[in-house]
Formats: sequence, C-alpha cells, structure tokens
Amino acid sequence: MLLGLSGWIRSASAEALLPPRFDHQRGLYFEPFTLTLSCKASDARLRFTTDGSQPGISNGTFYTAPLRLTNTTTLRVVALAEGKDASEVETRSYIFPREVARQTGSGFPMSWGTNLAQAVPASYALSPAVSSSPSRQAELAEALRALPTLSVVLAPIDLFGSERGVYSHSQESGEEWERAASLEFLPVDGTAGFHLGCGVRIQGGWSRRPEESPKHSLRLVFRKRYGPGQLKQPIFGDGPAKFDTLILRGGNNNTWLHPSSLERRRADYLRDPWMRATYSAMGHPAARDRLVHLYLNGLYWGIYDLCERPDEHFAAAHLGGTEHDYDARNADKILSGDDLAWKRLFALANAGLESDSSYAAIGELLDLPAFIDYMILNLYGANGDWDRGSNWYAVRRRNPSGRYLFLVWDGERTLEGIDDNHLTDDDDESPTRLFQKLRGNAEFRRAFAERARQHLTGSGVLAPTEAAVRYRHLAEVLDPAIPAEAARWGYYRHDVHPFKMGPYEVYTREEHWRPEVRRLLDDYFPHRTGVVQKQFSAAGLLPP
Repeated sequence: MLLGLSGWIRSASAEALLPPRFDHQRGLYFEPFTLTLSCKASDARLRFTTDGSQPGISNGTFYTAPLRLTNTTTLRVVALAEGKDASEVETRSYIFPREVARQTGSGFPMSWGTNLAQAVPASYALSPAVSSSPSRQAELAEALRALPTLSVVLAPIDLFGSERGVYSHSQESGEEWERAASLEFLPVDGTAGFHLGCGVRIQGGWSRRPEESPKHSLRLVFRKRYGPGQLKQPIFGDGPAKFDTLILRGGNNNTWLHPSSLERRRADYLRDPWMRATYSAMGHPAARDRLVHLYLNGLYWGIYDLCERPDEHFAAAHLGGTEHDYDARNADKILSGDDLAWKRLFALANAGLESDSSYAAIGELLDLPAFIDYMILNLYGANGDWDRGSNWYAVRRRNPSGRYLFLVWDGERTLEGIDDNHLTDDDDESPTRLFQKLRGNAEFRRAFAERARQHLTGSGVLAPTEAAVRYRHLAEVLDPAIPAEAARWGYYRHDVHPFKMGPYEVYTREEHWRPEVRRLLDDYFPHRTGVVQKQFSAAGLLPP
C-alpha cells in the first residue's frame, strides 16, 4: 500500500520502475478517443499532469480510469511505488488540429515582459476571423498537417513564470536561462517520430525584445542532464545525423510581426532558407533546415524553421575532426577556440592587400574561393542586415591549421528591391571589411569575375531560372501551411499590439503572402541577375 505523499520512502538501492505505457502513440488526431495507461509493475500507481509540469509524488493527478481526449493535450506521466525509484517521466503530445482555432491560453500570463515600464500584451488566441469561420477552421486544420509538428513541453514556471520563465525574460541569455523540456517530433506521415529531453532557451538578437516580436526564436540544446546528450535522428535527410544544438528560427525581418509595415508587406518566411540553400548549391557547407509547426505546452505557436546551428559542432560534423579542433565565431562572439588567427587575418587586411605577397598571405588564413562565393551571394541578395556584431558565422580548423570559412546565417533582409546595391558596405572585423580590402587586389578581382560569371550566367546557381526554381520549391512546401501562421500571428499588429509603423493590416496568404511570392518569381529573379552584373561591372569586378 502506498504511503502518504509526505511519507514516501525508498532505500538507496531501490529498483527503478519502467516507464508508463500508452495505448495511443503521440501525434495528430482528428477525432476524440479514449487513452488507456498502464505499467508493468503491479504495485505501481501512475500520476499525470497536463499543464507541462513534471508529475511526481507531490504533483499531478493519480490515474484511476482511461482518459477521454477531445482537445490538444500534453500528457506527462510517471510510475510511482513504495520502496522503488520513480520511473522516467514519459511525455506525449496529442494534437487536435480542428480544436487549435479555439485555443485561449486561459491561465497563462497576460503580458510578456515590459517596454519603457509598459507591459507588452501576451497573445495566445488565433485570429477572430478564423475562430468564427467554419471554412477557415477547416483550412487551418489542413494547414496544420502540411508540415511536421514539433511539440516542446516544460514546466509553466520555466516557460512563462514571472521569476524564471524564459519567455517572460526573453532578453536574458546564457546557460542560466536554459530550462529543461521535453521535445517531440511528429512527422506528416503519422509515424511515431521521436522524443527526448533537451534544454530550451531564447535565441536571437533584436527579436528578443518583446515589443519588437512576440514570437521568439528558440535554441534546443542536447545535454546529458536532460537526456541522451545528443539528438541522433536523420531529420534533415542525408548527411550528419547527430546534433548537440538546433535552432528554431521564428523570423523577425520581413515577417508579419515586424514593427515596419514595409517589412510586414514583404513577409514570405523564405529568404533565409533560400540564402542557405543557395550557398549549399554553390558547393559550400550551409545549415540544413526544415519548416515545422511548433507547439509550446500544447499552444500552437506558428511556423518555425528548424535548422542546424553553424558552430564548432556543425563544423566538425561537416568538415571533420572534433569541435575542439575549431575556432568558431558567431559574428563578434567567440564560440570555440580563440581569436589569434582572426586578429592576424584583419591585421593583414587592414594593412592593405594590393600586393601579391599580402594576397598570398591572406589566402593562408581565408578560404578565398568560398569567401568570393559568400560575397557574391550576399551582394546578389543585397543583404541589408549584417555588420561586425550580427548575422554571420565563421569557422577555422586550428588542428591542423586551416583557413576561415564564412557561413550564411540570418539572410532575412535580402531579396527586397531589384536595384538594391550594398557594394560599398564596410565594417571592421566583418565580411564587408575583408571584401573592401580584397577588391583592391587585381588577382582577387580576376578570381571574383571568374566566379561571378560561373554563378550568374548559363545554368549558374544565381542565373534567373535557377534562382527562381530554388525559391519556388521552398514556396511550394510552405504554401499549404502558411494559413496557420496567418491565423496565429497575421492579426497581431492589427488587433493586439500596433507598434511603430502603420498601416496595421490583417495578413493572409491570399492577399499578402502569395502576392509577395509572385513578385519575387515574376519580377525579382528574372531581372536581379542582370542588375547585379551591371553593378559588378560598374565596380570593376566584372568586365562588361
């Protein structure tokens, strides 16, 4: 017989119970069902929670009869028995797409952080235009199964709590602001997917500010304190299938949540994936990704881009060696190794690179062919948001000594105006400074022109047809799912939190997303290549 909760006692050598068993796998469900739980140990009792908190001897509800599930439920269950160690907590998310339109966030905080001492309103419900329309609800339900589902479940105090919630303190960073969570991946084909424990923290820079964006990016960290220590799943298809960290990119620039109405009008959620896919097509390592629907504690949170983080672990997986073999940087932040080679690189550059000897010397520290491709891509996209402190990664193998390779990251401010020109951008200790110094060297200009012709003409990756085909493929994947993002966040600046620059509209796939996609396919890509060729020619980087 079980003791009272306050008197639960076990020995130091107690046997651990096996995890609870479920007669329905985690996944998406379109009809109510009855869920039966069981445990192999006859003397065990099961205790469960549905609010994201960990069940245990002092928390949760004892399971006494099968559970009737009619709405999205995040179920966490533990087996308990006198004299035995509790089982591992088993978490299973049961998503009901037809009920998502009615989510309210009841019981969760009414604000997420403050700005100038004013509370920034929280938002959990979906657009009233969707929740009041049966046809829009049906469209939403279909959209929610157009992409894989990712469910992150953690204790409410760790998610939204006023003292330690990561979402309530979105501008805090570091390992002390990382919280234990359950991660479930549910494929679109209805198979079981996978589940493991991980750490969750807020990711990003400007988008951390709650008034700037209520939809924060997240970092998923795999450590032994949370579970197996690595995610070992081929979630991106071919290639490395072991991960220490993954990023859930929520988007900021050129999204429906941006403070600028100009950027909200350009929202497509595809620019950054296109930039990375294009760098990969050029033959260089790029963070792989896939679009997913995200749920936080059972609340639908929108479309996210799940992708690799191009850090030292990424470098080791894609280039060889171990993470300890690499200098790795996230812009001005050192992630691994040191900055000795980095300082030598920029000392050489800033001293001038016109001579053959200086060009040969910098070629020992910088992968020049890859750097030229990196710059051609960012100049083609007219990247409007990078400097020494943000939106690029760089890695260099230090054992044995190697050359710096720049990696594409956060290309949301690209593919905007057809005539945009960022050839004169310059900031010390950034890719643009290296480019400005290198373009003074005749051999570099020759190599740049050769690779520009390769990529911009014929069947090159930035030729009009090839660039458009790559974008169209991404758009076709997102198109059936984008109504869900519109339902979750498309009305936020109109109804919940107008901020900075109007007009404030209710954004939809038909009136906003598809027109922007068509503009890029029908106008931007067909003409941008020629414009870039002229820009390069005028700058002496490409013969007429």
